[in-house]
Amino acid sequence: MRKTIKHLKLVSILVLFLTSLVSKAQDSPTHDFMLSAQGHTGYIIAHHSNMSQLIKGHLFGGELNYVFRTDGSKPWQQIHHYPEIGMCALHMDLANPQQLGTLEAIYPYTNIRLNKLSKRMSLNLRLGLGLAYITKPFDRITNHQENAIGSHLNGFVNLRLNTGIMLSKAWRLDAGVGLSHASNGAIKTPNLGLNMASINLGVGYVFGNKNLQLKKDSIAKAKKEWHASIIGVVGVKEMMPPGTQRYTAYGLMINMYHNSNYKNKIGGGIEMSYNNSLRKLLIDDTLSTSTPNLLRAGIKFCYSFNMHRVSLPIDFGVYLYDNRNYDGRFFHRIGIRYMVTKHIIANVTLITHWAVADYFEWGIGYQL
Repeated sequence: MRKTIKHLKLVSILVLFLTSLVSKAQDSPTHDFMLSAQGHTGYIIAHHSNMSQLIKGHLFGGELNYVFRTDGSKPWQQIHHYPEIGMCALHMDLANPQQLGTLEAIYPYTNIRLNKLSKRMSLNLRLGLGLAYITKPFDRITNHQENAIGSHLNGFVNLRLNTGIMLSKAWRLDAGVGLSHASNGAIKTPNLGLNMASINLGVGYVFGNKNLQLKKDSIAKAKKEWHASIIGVVGVKEMMPPGTQRYTAYGLMINMYHNSNYKNKIGGGIEMSYNNSLRKLLIDDTLSTSTPNLLRAGIKFCYSFNMHRVSLPIDFGVYLYDNRNYDGRFFHRIGIRYMVTKHIIANVTLITHWAVADYFEWGIGYQL
């Protein structure tokens, strides 16, 4: 139990640190902001057949948002068509008070404009990443049927298509449809995770400058060039059954990205990992006391969406060397990276094998 608390505290500190970096990185004006309140309804997606007993009804909840409206004072704001940067506090009733309870989340996000610039209406893609607290996680004595979430504290991801319609210079109507995911990356099992689909409706009010003047400057084209980086990561995961030993995993990535423009990078890379969680599987499988080979190596295709110093990487890879192939040949990665300096990279990513999350990777890297 003490180790569990220690790992969860470490996760929370690192995620909150990255959240503060993301918020600080945007350099948004503080004199112009919006407060928004929205209601939610939806349902939990049963992405595993043995989760059906947890779904008792529709989700209901609400959120409060503190939103900065960018005005183009920084070049990246004009490049991304004046996005909004916000902080959201979310409450969601999971319609199962005995086994799931409620979800409380806090996360920074950005609204990326999808339509042409208009003072009247905006169509946005909202991307958010933060923390969620589940009030009723798995407990082998008091809540053993809860097989989705094994810890109170979890990572939280929100993806939403939303629109904002200005009713006046101060009031805005907000509506959208989105997907949310909460899980702990196998720091504590079970970890099937919660996938939630919901629709939202609400209003926002602008404080400060209600006649925001957008700056439009001539911006030089992005240099189309290659960049190499090396990132070292470490992760922690628990094997089934719940309450058993936790294992560390280490990885090293070498990435090559080509800047096609300011927003997108594509490329490839190679990586190696040493996953101690495979030790038990290999020993049990072979009934051998000899030291098992835990090394994996593979190649991958990489894509990254970039906004100022923040990037959202997506990797698709294949293992070329894997001793027993327990997780299949293919691996995937999503997450967030932040350029602390011109060369230093902070990394929080989740490695998965198709729809099965393996573990969170915490790391630091160097870009040439």
